[in-house]
Amino acid sequence: MDIQTTSPKPFCFVLMPFEKKFDDVYEFGIKGACEDAGVYCDRVDEQIFAGSMLDRIYNQISKADIIVADMTGRNPNVFYEVGYAHVLGKTVILLTQQSEDIPFDLKHFQHIVYNAQIKELRADLAKRVKHFAFDSGLKICSEIGLEIFYKSEPLTSGTVMVKHSQKKYPKAELTIYNSSSKAYLPGDFRVGIITPPSFYNASDRDSIRASNVSSARLPTGQYLHVLPKFETLFPGAYCSAFFVLTGAPDCPIEFDLILRIFTSVGYRDFPLSMVAEPK
Repeated sequence: MDIQTTSPKPFCFVLMPFEKKFDDVYEFGIKGACEDAGVYCDRVDEQIFAGSMLDRIYNQISKADIIVADMTGRNPNVFYEVGYAHVLGKTVILLTQQSEDIPFDLKHFQHIVYNAQIKELRADLAKRVKHFAFDSGLKICSEIGLEIFYKSEPLTSGTVMVKHSQKKYPKAELTIYNSSSKAYLPGDFRVGIITPPSFYNASDRDSIRASNVSSARLPTGQYLHVLPKFETLFPGAYCSAFFVLTGAPDCPIEFDLILRIFTSVGYRDFPLSMVAEPK
């Protein structure tokens, strides 16, 4: 007997040129793959909405669990929208009929070269969509709906590096974005910083004492520093997270941190590298 569930299906939003020659690619290749994977799939031209199409696209990218983008022909609108999805830290699967349509800087992202073979595209894409949609980590990330940025770079890229002065303790100001549809009240989420053993103290401002941050030594020897509660963070809103790390005088020049967001549905980790600038 099949078990029925009222949970909504994961949402895949599709970015591609609105040209007739792509109709079969979308209907049978992309939409068919999502149906095979048990994922809801949609494209903006199929939706009814008020306001501009561009605002709607941004809205749907923000809400989507997975983005599928056909880069064939190097359509500038699709490229721009893919860049926006990457900034939000979304899972993006790129498609193309010919490999040269994916620039060198994007080739390290998930992509499928399907050479106009829709049957093969459907089979390959279905496997990838199913993997990303039903991986437990992705489901938790989607439920939490919070992203962390340093300047304009999402920490989800795994390549973000903050430079700090060797004459001062390492510090960083980050931005937290609520991409979900729910408001987070004070205490609904907390931000922790997992540091090497050298940093056994932390504060949330230069002028505020470390007592505003709760710190605990982990069994690994690392320390977990939890920042104070944030104010209410509404859907689509941003807030700042600032920290200063203190501890042993001979702190490492280069080291890695983990920023961890705690919520009632689980936690999400974001990597961050710190490096001291030459004296």
